[in-house]
Amino acid sequence: MKPWKFWLSFVAVVLFTFLAIGYGWLQSSLPQLDGTIEIKGPEATITIARDEHGVPHIDAGSENDLAFGLGFSHAQDRLWQMEMNRRIGSGKVAEVLGEAGLGFDRFFRTLGFTHRAKSALDGLPAETVVTLESYAAGVNAFVNSHRGALPPEFVLTGVVPEPWTPVDSLVWQKMMWLDLSGNARHEVARARLLKKLSPQQVASLYPAYPGEEPRTMPSLASLYDQAPLLAAATALGPAKPEGYGSNNWVVSGEKTQSGLPLLANDPHLGLTTPSIWYLTRLHDRTKNTNIVGVSFPGAPGVVLGRNDHISWGFTNTAPDIMDLFIEKLVDEDSYLTPEGPKAFVVREEVIKVRGGEDVVLPVRETRHGPVVSDVYAGSEEFTGDDHVIALQWTALMPEDTGVVALQKLGQATNFEEFQAAGKYYRGPQQNMIYADTDGNIGYYAPALVPVRRADNEIGGLLPSPGWDSKYDWQGFVAYDELPTRFNPTSNVIATANEKVVDKDYPHFITHDWSLPYRGNRIRSVLGETDQHTSDTFAALHADTISDMARDILPWMIDALEASPVKDALAAWDGNMATETSEPLILYTWVRHYQELLMSDELGDLYSSFTRQRPRLIKSSLFWSTSSDPSAWNTGYYALPPIGESEALAWCDDGTTEDEVETCSALAKSAMDKTLAELSDTHGPDWQSWRWGQSHLLHQSHRPMSQIPGLKDVFELSAPVPGGRFTVNVAGVSTNPRTLNHSTFGPSYRGIFDMSDLDASLFVQPTGQSGNPFSDHYGDLFDDWLNVQYFEIPTETAVPANASAVLVLEPIE
Repeated sequence: MKPWKFWLSFVAVVLFTFLAIGYGWLQSSLPQLDGTIEIKGPEATITIARDEHGVPHIDAGSENDLAFGLGFSHAQDRLWQMEMNRRIGSGKVAEVLGEAGLGFDRFFRTLGFTHRAKSALDGLPAETVVTLESYAAGVNAFVNSHRGALPPEFVLTGVVPEPWTPVDSLVWQKMMWLDLSGNARHEVARARLLKKLSPQQVASLYPAYPGEEPRTMPSLASLYDQAPLLAAATALGPAKPEGYGSNNWVVSGEKTQSGLPLLANDPHLGLTTPSIWYLTRLHDRTKNTNIVGVSFPGAPGVVLGRNDHISWGFTNTAPDIMDLFIEKLVDEDSYLTPEGPKAFVVREEVIKVRGGEDVVLPVRETRHGPVVSDVYAGSEEFTGDDHVIALQWTALMPEDTGVVALQKLGQATNFEEFQAAGKYYRGPQQNMIYADTDGNIGYYAPALVPVRRADNEIGGLLPSPGWDSKYDWQGFVAYDELPTRFNPTSNVIATANEKVVDKDYPHFITHDWSLPYRGNRIRSVLGETDQHTSDTFAALHADTISDMARDILPWMIDALEASPVKDALAAWDGNMATETSEPLILYTWVRHYQELLMSDELGDLYSSFTRQRPRLIKSSLFWSTSSDPSAWNTGYYALPPIGESEALAWCDDGTTEDEVETCSALAKSAMDKTLAELSDTHGPDWQSWRWGQSHLLHQSHRPMSQIPGLKDVFELSAPVPGGRFTVNVAGVSTNPRTLNHSTFGPSYRGIFDMSDLDASLFVQPTGQSGNPFSDHYGDLFDDWLNVQYFEIPTETAVPANASAVLVLEPIE
């Protein structure tokens, strides 16, 4: 053998050996799931039996040991997810990602989740603190007992997890509250628009909800009589795109085959790998009780699910629980209040940066909350030297008993106890639906909902002057005055983030209800039969009929020239199926039509306001063909939500002086652009275009989706049906780099049969494990895509389909 061949072979053998050793080492990151582990911490023996889907059935003799077992199994399957989430919430991402994580850290250190979680912990009942401590002990017991590598992300980043603490669990809870709160960004969005547009134009982009009085948008000039104030109101960037929401519904036994209620839930959140949820069953063998459903890796308890008596599900009510305040500086150490100057409360945060020097971040607090403009690069350009922006938000209050609410919810046996549990909830308001084995159904929407003064003309629409007491919160709506229903005569309760109170309800909740397309579709399907089963509920979970498409199609089609595409759209039933072309044509046309409507008025702002606006689209096309408001043909607006002159004004291109463009002309132009674009991207034959070719779901991984070569290993992706307004919801991006892609949808689906709770159905969109070497990393993805489910029975402590049984034996 020639020397060079020998050395080439030698190098290949060495490289292969190292790769084999590395692969073997990473394989050792998989946890022990069978056998017995002797461990410190539990009061008595704990059994963790995993079924064929990787769902742990945790059997223990006390609530604290159940928390220990859940912490242990969370850590076995989701340790990196837990580590990354607590680092984001506590502002310690830069310790892993270096300077790339500083933006996260500055923001979350300013919000101060960690020190606020410590304050909340001090105010919790002693038994709840013990449960949190037991959970943390379970997490740490796994880390300390595991032999082998930690999950691959730890190996790749070199991170060594610190011991888990109860504060970490409360920080993660606040992270969820942030995901469910977006009012501050809506305030900024409206303020930014008011710099370019008239109050009437902005009101037409945010028209009043069906049944509400037309909205009067305050003028920035009348609110802020100084230029720096007007600029400060717009300093924090664009609004979070719409589309986040959820569905839940429950029917009484009057509308089921079994004669007892059925309940369904599918919360819509950003989809990641692994899923935000972790399915589990908790069995207390002393009391012989069960709680089954989804939990948050990082916190004890079941959030959504059922026990042996009741089932429950949540959707976001989206209350206005955030206000931005423009604070006027007196000097560098104080700001103006109604009582005069007041000193900032200042705390110092030290951010450690991987590969760099520590960053010292002084955080100023006002009577309203932290000064958030300090952490937005360049914000001083807008706020000037004499103003800052502070955030008031219910989640930043010192008392937070949300974890108590979950404990009591899991123990509830009737509607009274269900409501009593909700009164401990302090996060963003939730539409909590209820069913029990006695045949009752109900609804409650608990939260801290701020009360604003009647003469507060801003009313949460825009940032408020912080030195004027007129804009201060006046307390909170009493929990007994929050929306509730019990056994309604309709025998149906359904929510989909739309308005949940009637015009006589005395308290303000929000300006930003979701449009009622999903809610109306759900109620329509539920009304089709009085013989509902789990199968009919599953079909509704899978429903991809777009009432938005059905709403605007007639007006869109009227404006188009005769063509085969027009004929196809006219015959289309609005089903946003992956194998059809019509959804792709519709959403592409909507994007082009809105750009033609809005871009001349908004200019460089338009790229931040591209989400679909069906009320503006339909109103503009309606008024271009009719002057009779009674011709408006929609089920939830009695009259057009945007007036004739306001709607038609959007159609005229402000950049042309000698022409007045019509909406019909824009609709035709938008279709020309649509067909040209799709011919370039999908080929000349429109009948071969498919929604699924463009509408791709990406369940990203933090942070491996950002690393070339690792993204395909860690991320789960596939074509998906649906759109922003379908029951089976999916995002539709307008970003040119991710056009039509989706990153959110049903984060879990559950169907609960009160006639046979063990026949209840579950699925989540990834798998139970966050370790890519596990068989359960993505094994539920196809079931989720196809809206298939499985049961989590509770007949025995160890299920018949158990694939592994681990016993934790306590030692001194």
